[in-house]
Amino acid sequence: MVDNTDQVIMILKDQLPDYFKPVIEFQEILNAHGYALGEMNSKAALLQANFYLATCDEPTIAYYERLFEIKYRAGDTLDFRRARVLQKFNTIVPFSIGFLRDKLTELYGKDGYTLEVDSAALTLKIKVTSDRYGAIDLLYDLLWDVVPAHIRIIANQQTTNYVPGRVYAAGVMGQIFIQTIYQHTVTDVRGEVNASGGVISTLIQTI
Repeated sequence: MVDNTDQVIMILKDQLPDYFKPVIEFQEILNAHGYALGEMNSKAALLQANFYLATCDEPTIAYYERLFEIKYRAGDTLDFRRARVLQKFNTIVPFSIGFLRDKLTELYGKDGYTLEVDSAALTLKIKVTSDRYGAIDLLYDLLWDVVPAHIRIIANQQTTNYVPGRVYAAGVMGQIFIQTIYQHTVTDVRGEVNASGGVISTLIQTI
């Protein structure tokens, strides 16, 4: 099955007799048929992918979420939503520790969790060390579905991320001479002031 429309058109044109290949009408006919076949192949591939939960698209997984009454949260990836629905399908009762270990290994890997069972106190202690997206949500979805109500659950997630890095430090030794310089500045601005006057009239009152 060829999914690329351009490849389909090229295959059809190669199968055309040499006499008809230069004819523009035949080329356009094959372009139309090639586009239709390409769309058919794409729809067939999508239909095949939607047969399986591990490869289905978003509308299909949303359909199953409605069936199981699973609420979609903003930011949930498509892979996470597929895993959550698959977990619902794989739920098996009655409950057993072996089944729980198998499910935890399937979700987080052999080294992605620790499980402690206290049969006398009816307590399960689970620590998830995997950094998988939505790990704690998948854990509680599993526990609420399969663990009996009379068993106490203590569960948390602990992840450690190592960021490799290297710090370089360097220094230079030298002499430093410190001197304090005082500056006193006197500015002499030379200038002149000229005054003048005049007599307009004179009045003699007493002689």
